[in-house]
Amino acid sequence: MVSRCFHNRPFGRFTVFFLLAVALAIFTPEAPKARAATSGSGAWDFLVFGNYDMSTVDTGNISSSQSYNTALAATGQATSFANTFQNGYGAGLAIVYWFNDVLAFRVGAQGNFFEGKGSSVYSGDSLQSAPLFGGFEAKLYGDPDYFLYGVIDAGAAYEESVSGASPTLSNYLNHGWSAYGDIGLGLNLDWIFVEVKFAYMPQFVPDYGHGQNGFYYVPVTAGFNF
Repeated sequence: MVSRCFHNRPFGRFTVFFLLAVALAIFTPEAPKARAATSGSGAWDFLVFGNYDMSTVDTGNISSSQSYNTALAATGQATSFANTFQNGYGAGLAIVYWFNDVLAFRVGAQGNFFEGKGSSVYSGDSLQSAPLFGGFEAKLYGDPDYFLYGVIDAGAAYEESVSGASPTLSNYLNHGWSAYGDIGLGLNLDWIFVEVKFAYMPQFVPDYGHGQNGFYYVPVTAGFNF
C-alpha cells in the first residue's frame, strides 16, 4: 500500500500556503503610504508663507483733494504716499481647495509692515496692513505636484498707522479699512511654493476726500504647502 505525504494532498498544500500568507502579512513591514498630491479634485492644501513687499516708486499725492494738497504744499507736507514708505515684510496663512485638476479656491490672511522713511518698521510712522482675502488659483502647466499657476485675490485690508489719512489739515496717524486685490503667478514644487504678485489697496475707507490715494506694491511670497 502506497502512502501519500501530507504536503502532496490538496488540503495540505492549501494549509501550508495559507499559513505562509498569514506569516508574511504579519511580519512584512508595511510600505509607507504615499503623500496625497498637491492638486486634484477634492484636494486640500494648507499654506504657510512669508512676504517680501517691494513698494512702488509713486502712486500720486497723499490726498485726492486738490485744495488739501495745496494746503499741505504750503506747509511742505505734500508728498506721494508710496514714497513715504520703504519696502516691507509680511507673513500669512491660507487654505486651498481644488475643485478639479485645474481650478482651486483659496482664503487667507496676512500681515505686512512697511517701514516709514527714516523710521523703524514698528514705529508710528510705519504702515501696518492686514489683508483678508479670497481668490482662485488656475493651473497653467505641470503635473499634480509640480506646476505653474495663475492667482487672483480680492478682499479687505485693515490699515494701522496710515500717515496723512486725517480729514483735517493736521497730518497725524490714523487707521481703518481699505479694499484689497492682487494678481500674479506662482510655482508649486511639491511642498514648497513661490508667488510674485501685483497688489493694490485703493482709497482709505474712513475718508474719501482726504488721505492716501491707492497704494501699489509687489509681494514676493515663498512658503510651505501642507
